[in-house]
Amino acid sequence: MRKKLPYGISNYKTLIEDNYIYVDKTKYMETLENLHAPFIFFLRPRRFGKSLFTSVLEHYYDVKAVDDFDKLFGGTYIGEHPTKGKNDYYILKFNFSKLNTESKATLEESFLRTTNNAFKEFANKYNLTLNYNATGYPASVFEEFLCEITYKIDKPLYVIIDEYDHFANELLSFQTDMFSEIISKTGFVRKWYEVLKMGTESIVKRIFATGVSPITLDSLTSGFNIGSDITRDPRFNEMMGFTEEEVRSLIVQTDTMNLVGDALDDAVEEMRKNYNGYLFSTRAGRRLFNSDMVLYYLKSYEDFGIAPEDLIDKNIASDYGKLGKMFDLKNKTSNMKVLDQIL
Repeated sequence: MRKKLPYGISNYKTLIEDNYIYVDKTKYMETLENLHAPFIFFLRPRRFGKSLFTSVLEHYYDVKAVDDFDKLFGGTYIGEHPTKGKNDYYILKFNFSKLNTESKATLEESFLRTTNNAFKEFANKYNLTLNYNATGYPASVFEEFLCEITYKIDKPLYVIIDEYDHFANELLSFQTDMFSEIISKTGFVRKWYEVLKMGTESIVKRIFATGVSPITLDSLTSGFNIGSDITRDPRFNEMMGFTEEEVRSLIVQTDTMNLVGDALDDAVEEMRKNYNGYLFSTRAGRRLFNSDMVLYYLKSYEDFGIAPEDLIDKNIASDYGKLGKMFDLKNKTSNMKVLDQIL
């Protein structure tokens, strides 16, 4: 049975069970686990494979997924080189990509609802009966939840946070004052991360958080100063995104494109010109192709036999207005001086 292109697929179990191609990035999980830093932030551009990677982590470390290990990871690097942490954690996963940023009240309400949904999913997955107050200040609810589960689970927590800063980036496009307020020392987001930090003293043993911008992380520093930002670590330059070898492998594994010989080389060259400008460390050696763009391009070849007319996937286009608003934070004059130096 031929493999399918995984355009838009971010659930690892679905990808494997439904016969999609998986570009194996599991060797980086071994490196992550061996780091001295267990609380990690990792930033990459939008649609760069972050959600899929968090899904891989979830299924690998989840104590509940032990019976699926061979099916999900057979033939992968980590399947052949399992680590000590395999299937040894309870997974608490948050996704902050769909919060309502219309006002401070709606944002706090949706932030609380999202965290409560994560708590409910946790309780259902592990068949736990929990009794905690799910109303009130988000940090207080989080603290009660952690206290409630401390004596009801027999293994530590691995906290996975996808799109930790999505809502904050939305605010940067039109409400910079609210952005500053919610991550200030008294802001509800800062307080929530302070509770997470407290959890690392007992039940929370690992954290992996993804996002797009370091601005929110920098603003949270005093409230969550235990996190290690490995975004520019050369060892993880290729953890997300595709190398040229991986792009060629994708094409070879999908036999419906009729891309062989010169046609394959021409397609790779066009993608190289448009999609592989990414280098995340000054000490890294290889530039990366944007994974979403590559899959978007190849999907057109698979469906229509030609490259897409518009080489830029509209789902990934940058909002330059947000970038402009970032310069209004703190001291705009100083920010512009930095920009001049960069240019």
